[in-house]
Amino acid sequence: MKLKTILLTVGVVSTLTSSIQATEIGEVLFDAKCASCHIKTRPSDFSTLVAPPIMGVMRHVKMQYKTREDAVKFIAEYTLNPQRDKAVCMPQKIKRFGLMPSQKENVSMAELVTIGGWMYDNFPSANLQGNQQGKKCNKYNTCKTKKQKPKKVQSSSQFLISSGMPHMTKIVKQNWDNTVLNLSETQKKKLLVVRGATMQSVMHITPQIKKLEKKITIMAMQGESPQKLNPMVDQLSQLKAEATKVHIRCIYDTNNILTKKQMEFLSK
Repeated sequence: MKLKTILLTVGVVSTLTSSIQATEIGEVLFDAKCASCHIKTRPSDFSTLVAPPIMGVMRHVKMQYKTREDAVKFIAEYTLNPQRDKAVCMPQKIKRFGLMPSQKENVSMAELVTIGGWMYDNFPSANLQGNQQGKKCNKYNTCKTKKQKPKKVQSSSQFLISSGMPHMTKIVKQNWDNTVLNLSETQKKKLLVVRGATMQSVMHITPQIKKLEKKITIMAMQGESPQKLNPMVDQLSQLKAEATKVHIRCIYDTNNILTKKQMEFLSK
């Protein structure tokens, strides 16, 4: 009887450990593959967004797909092969951000299943404004009313200059086939190179910034001394400075590819 109890306990612990590891892997993969475009928190400055925040995306996914299995399958398939008629976001969002490019070169189907499961289990958050405001939903999409909690302070921008400088890759993408902008094939090839270099750098820096911000915040709220936190703040400043330099370089390179008239059009 004791042996049976021990085996049962080991099985439960093993299952819980696997579940926790899957959750951690899902978030790590999301941070590495998705977070450079889809942020996990409610933005303080909507003008800095390059894609819809993930809590909004998942709210629409859960409205259309009622089971976890169907939702995860949609996320994986759509990410590899996005189609306008299959998009779950509102038309105005697609008009603003453009149709998401295929991520076949960036992430595998297996990774997307893990990411999709983590997204489903963690979003939308309880304080998201909309149809599920004030409700807590489990992984089976069953919701119950929950007492409202104070809103959390959102994470800051990954740039030192959080407003005023446009995200040129996003703006160009939105106007890629705009006849008024009238990009030539040569310009498009050069702009794709700039976008690739920019996104690669941002995807490398952004997860480091978010991880360090989270660590500093937790330690500060736990009463850690400024003497211990200050070096970490200096490191965070260096990372944000690096990201800002990438941002400035993107604007500079785009400016050199486009004509003055085209830049004026994009700046309106």
